[in-house]
Amino acid sequence: MSKKAKIILWVLLIYFSAILIKNWYDYRVKTIDEAIGFNLDSVYKVEILKDGQSNVTENEEKIKELTRWLREYKYKMNSHLKGRVDFSYYAINFYCHDKSGFVAFDEKDKKNMIIINGYTYEIVNGPIEDSYLQHFWQSIK
Repeated sequence: MSKKAKIILWVLLIYFSAILIKNWYDYRVKTIDEAIGFNLDSVYKVEILKDGQSNVTENEEKIKELTRWLREYKYKMNSHLKGRVDFSYYAINFYCHDKSGFVAFDEKDKKNMIIINGYTYEIVNGPIEDSYLQHFWQSIK
């Protein structure tokens, strides 16, 4: 085998290895902090939306309560979900000083699914406790 063919083979091998490693990394089980892309301890404001209504809180204790609840679950990116999914039950926006992110939940059949920054995740140790979302919504009114 010529030297040029060996170099091309090595480049292809490295390229495909990098793709496999990235896919493994993206589709592994994650915490909410890993999935959203920043540490939720740095959040200073939370906006929760339900049925077109918005409630906002900057109360540190309420934000910690919500992040503790989200950290109880583990998330895995879903590569099998096709088509549009209506995640209109609750949407929560998190605001940091230099970043923001959101999570959205479905109210009907998909209580083990969540949208995090536009990507669909499966809740590995779910389904979610949707009564908590209602409680949290009421507590920040």
